[in-house]
Amino acid sequence: MKNAQVASASAADAGHRRTPRILIVDADQALSALLGEWLAGQGEVVALRGEALAAHGTHFDLVVVDVPFPRQGESNPLRRVADAHPGTPVLALSSTFFAGIDTHGAVARALGVAGVLAKPVAREALVSAVRQLLPHEA
Repeated sequence: MKNAQVASASAADAGHRRTPRILIVDADQALSALLGEWLAGQGEVVALRGEALAAHGTHFDLVVVDVPFPRQGESNPLRRVADAHPGTPVLALSSTFFAGIDTHGAVARALGVAGVLAKPVAREALVSAVRQLLPHEA
């Protein structure tokens, strides 16, 4: 993946429409890189977790987080992400979600996130969910 730098986001802001910034928090580096590549290909500025830590104070429009076992008390990563980025929508990915899960349904509400996606996730499903969750600018 070409490295999408958060620092370059200010250059993207120079145009009429600000480019959305997405933070990917995931223990699996390969998946993080793939998700970042897919989203950067759609025009979003993407930061992986390590890059975001270096960009202290950076505002993100969406946080995508992988949660291994969200129903077994492992939702603490979701709480930490929500606390670190108040008011920012969170999209949770997990291999424990069943295929065809309603992205914005009961599971998302129970976990306190804006959306959920089952892994493995298709590129089209990820891009669609991200576009639905990003703030729409007038």
